[in-house]
Amino acid sequence: MKLKRIVMLAAALLFVFCVAALAEEQAPKPSAPMTSTAGPGGQDFPVGKLATLVNFQYGESDHIRRHSDELNDNSEVTKNVEVVKFRYGILPNWDIRSATPIYNLHIDNKNASDRTNYGVGDTTVLLHSVVLNQAQGDSFYLALDYGAVLPTGSTTAHSVNGIGSGAWGLTGGVLGTYFLGSNRFDTEFNYATFAEGNRDFEKGDRFRWNASYAYALTNMWDLGVESNFEWNDETELHGARQKDASTEWYVGPKAVFKYQPWGLTVGMAGLAPAYRWYQNTKVGSDDYRFEMKVIKTFDVGSFFN
Repeated sequence: MKLKRIVMLAAALLFVFCVAALAEEQAPKPSAPMTSTAGPGGQDFPVGKLATLVNFQYGESDHIRRHSDELNDNSEVTKNVEVVKFRYGILPNWDIRSATPIYNLHIDNKNASDRTNYGVGDTTVLLHSVVLNQAQGDSFYLALDYGAVLPTGSTTAHSVNGIGSGAWGLTGGVLGTYFLGSNRFDTEFNYATFAEGNRDFEKGDRFRWNASYAYALTNMWDLGVESNFEWNDETELHGARQKDASTEWYVGPKAVFKYQPWGLTVGMAGLAPAYRWYQNTKVGSDDYRFEMKVIKTFDVGSFFN
């Protein structure tokens, strides 16, 4: 009797494990992070696929800040930023992507003239290399980014040096992704350094840490949360440090719609500040951010066959 019970228990456990494995295999998979600063995580990208992406970011603030404090409400800023991105799979576990910001900032000043800043920012180009691949038997995805910042930024009377100063730069990152059934966890560490651009302006070094969680409700819908942390060192103007280092951390929920027959993904996120610190006065520190991302993929074939 004891042996029979052991055999029955072993059979039941085997059945449970088989069902769990089948559910894991058939579970819908969530999409990559949606916010404009986030990368694709550690996951690979199919060879010969081209993705066109546009991030729309809208933010508002109604005060001037310094350190962690609000100084006054003498300035109201409305921010519209579009980040145009492309991603293409070159070889197995290798792809290349780019990101170019286009911005329009309107500032209402109570004690001075209003102004509008607009232009094109410097473009980032990254080579994405997957070194661990969960789909191929590794415990998780791990990828490395190697990249450059290209001096595409417009420098006019209306442009913003911090977004684009016509400067070269170097950037690199480490990215990880882990799937557990319909759950997806992403994290990314990215560091960038910049040369001097136009107007004798040099951006300070930048560090970003992005994190994301998503759950696939179905093959068409994801829900989740995203976190964007960014530290910027002081800038330099005419060789003088500007005492304008900053730290920002924004967190908020997201929802994603996916329609695979069209290769279309639309994601939305609402972010609020979890922490803000500015070495000097800061105009336009977002009180909230609303983001939308639209992705369309195309099968263009491989250029390396």
